[in-house]
Amino acid sequence: MFDREHVVALIGRGEVLAAYDIARAALETGEGGDEAAYFAVLCLARAGALDFARLEYARLGLGHADNHDAVALGARLLKDVALATWGARRAAFAKASIRQYEKLFRLFGGIYGAINAATMTRVAGDALSAAERARAALAMPPPAGLTGEGAYYDAASRAEAFFLTGDLGAARDAMAQAIAFAPTAYAAHASTLRQFDMLCREVGADTAWLEPFRAPACAHFTGHILDMTGVALRGPALRQRVDELLAAEKVGFGYGGLAAGADIIFAEALLAAGAELHVVLPVERESFIAVSVAPFGEAWVKRFERCLSGATSVRYASADPYRGDEQVFAYSSQFAMGCAVLRAQTLSTKAVQLAIWDGHTGAGPAGVHADLSYWSRSGRHRAVIAIERPAPKPRTTGDATDPRRAMKAMLFADIQGFGALRDDQIPVFVDGVMGTLARAIEALAAPPIHVETWGDGLFLVFDEPIDAALAALALLEAHRAQDLRALGLPRSLGLRIGGHYGPVHLRTNPLTKTPAVMGAHVVVAARIEPDVAPGSVYVSEALAGALATFHGDKVRCGYVGRTQGRKGFPATPIFSLTRVI
Repeated sequence: MFDREHVVALIGRGEVLAAYDIARAALETGEGGDEAAYFAVLCLARAGALDFARLEYARLGLGHADNHDAVALGARLLKDVALATWGARRAAFAKASIRQYEKLFRLFGGIYGAINAATMTRVAGDALSAAERARAALAMPPPAGLTGEGAYYDAASRAEAFFLTGDLGAARDAMAQAIAFAPTAYAAHASTLRQFDMLCREVGADTAWLEPFRAPACAHFTGHILDMTGVALRGPALRQRVDELLAAEKVGFGYGGLAAGADIIFAEALLAAGAELHVVLPVERESFIAVSVAPFGEAWVKRFERCLSGATSVRYASADPYRGDEQVFAYSSQFAMGCAVLRAQTLSTKAVQLAIWDGHTGAGPAGVHADLSYWSRSGRHRAVIAIERPAPKPRTTGDATDPRRAMKAMLFADIQGFGALRDDQIPVFVDGVMGTLARAIEALAAPPIHVETWGDGLFLVFDEPIDAALAALALLEAHRAQDLRALGLPRSLGLRIGGHYGPVHLRTNPLTKTPAVMGAHVVVAARIEPDVAPGSVYVSEALAGALATFHGDKVRCGYVGRTQGRKGFPATPIFSLTRVI
């Protein structure tokens, strides 16, 4: 039987892929009816598979249903298409969404349909009619008995209406009232703030008035591991400076390592302040303790364990023990930075970097100076607590300079439905579908440095995360533009692409004598692709974080859930990749 409450709970936690799997399974067994169909399409839309969601909405008959959820979902799909494009297509889909929101209001009443119709009227370019619709929405009395998030959404909708009428002061007051109804509903706040960000772009308004309503900041913290004296990192004075910095920067979420010294001081301060602590370790736990905590005494190990037990989440950049490769520490720091930026994006708030630094330039790929340099490329704010101590000795670097070990971005892609093609369709598929993808790759400004293919599968490797991201979107757009029916192929042939970023081994295949890209991170990339919804690109948290840190103006990554844990591999977070319009 279709478990609606379980699916709703999964969606509420952001696990939309898991919810989609349940809804799809119910549809395949004939259970759930329109309700399962609704949740399946809703999950596809939230997972970024917008084209596939629209196809499924029509195929499953939701366009003919007159229940509130189905009508609202149809309006939301049209709105999403409008907001993802420009020009005549944007206006056409905006007008189509207006008609659907009008239907929603006509059938069920309420401010939701009315205010969305007003907003999309503004997107369609008619400011006067949008203001008229907004004033009509404001005339509706609030429903009796609303509390919590229900009261929040009603007040936030009224803030949106005031904004559309041009009354910014009233919009600000209504938004403050909305926040007061649900002060810690950060996901709800972020949804509203993104809507206001879009509207401010539409009307050319400054977004500064939204700053008081944003969630606490998301911070990446970094600092020195102890030397054997540890003088500069001991005592209450440094902890007090850290406490003051967290308060000044209004930090509510912290991401970083947990080495003896500055990391643990930051972690303890975050927990004491009631902030969320998210730990990112470069290698497996016991190996990390042996290298970065235990050499400085049992007291630091106990502090490590207390912080770890208080952490909201723990991530591992590598599941392997430490083998002397300094690059794994650099990768772990970059991973943590990306997580902080992604969380800030999700909450529609700011990301900052906090550091305890002695001012010395590091010689290797990892360390505080390397972290500061990497972050500075993003142009985001950072705050440094300066300390004085002698220049520490550099770590033993092992194989960190091995040219056959490097950071790369990887894509795996295939065509869902390829296995069901008839033999006589294969030549058309190769010439038409694969030929189109080949031409898209050839046209890339930054082509892959390594390509492998088998059947309908592709493995592409790039030097830079943004090159992989833009390539994935170019492939997806080229495939979407094909008229599969004209080729005599099923329209259901959907391209799906998975991506990851991490250190790999560059070797020569001893059998084929050709270049090969190998390693655990290649496997991570390969494990994502089977969970991708057709017509979508999903990427790992590491790749999503790198893209969010440096290329948020070009692409956007939204959390959609976790991969299925197959063959002993743990489930890992994945994000949909879309182009910023």
